[in-house]
Amino acid sequence: MGGLPVNHGFDLEFDLDDEDAVLTAYHEAGHAVIAAALGASIDVVSLSQASAFDDLEDGPTRFGDCLVDWGRVDAAAPTQRMKELWTVLAGPAAEFVYADRELDPAHAATWQEDFRHARRCAAALTRTPSEETRLLRQATRFLTETIASPGCWDAVAALADELVLGDPVDGQRVAELVRFWWAR
Repeated sequence: MGGLPVNHGFDLEFDLDDEDAVLTAYHEAGHAVIAAALGASIDVVSLSQASAFDDLEDGPTRFGDCLVDWGRVDAAAPTQRMKELWTVLAGPAAEFVYADRELDPAHAATWQEDFRHARRCAAALTRTPSEETRLLRQATRFLTETIASPGCWDAVAALADELVLGDPVDGQRVAELVRFWWAR
């Protein structure tokens, strides 16, 4: 096990209230842990007051980022699209597991961009809107159960705890947490 996360030279002072910061930490940790478990490398996961995506006209204002590197893959391959679907929905699922609420897109405006991304993945994997809806429901149930399971939840919670401290967490540390907690 490594030490504390690498300090990338800046401190965070959140304008968010503490609960928003904690929810965001669980959200980003969910993305990172599931992506790492599915074989991706995580470049960095962080909480911040600004996101690289904030300059996009139709993008959300976000307070966290999880930069995932799948390596050389065929982005159109069904297995890769499923990995991406699970990774995208893992953030909201972790947030809702933490808050002990059922995952419901209507109650989470803060992650609507994740849901739009998940719909695009699901649409590419299905032929009809009803199949797409069924796939999204199955994926959210699967992820909620997976994230709530002891080894996965411990990894998500440990990463969220580190994120709340304020420093970005590098991919090596994410991989260590996933290996350590999922092995238990």
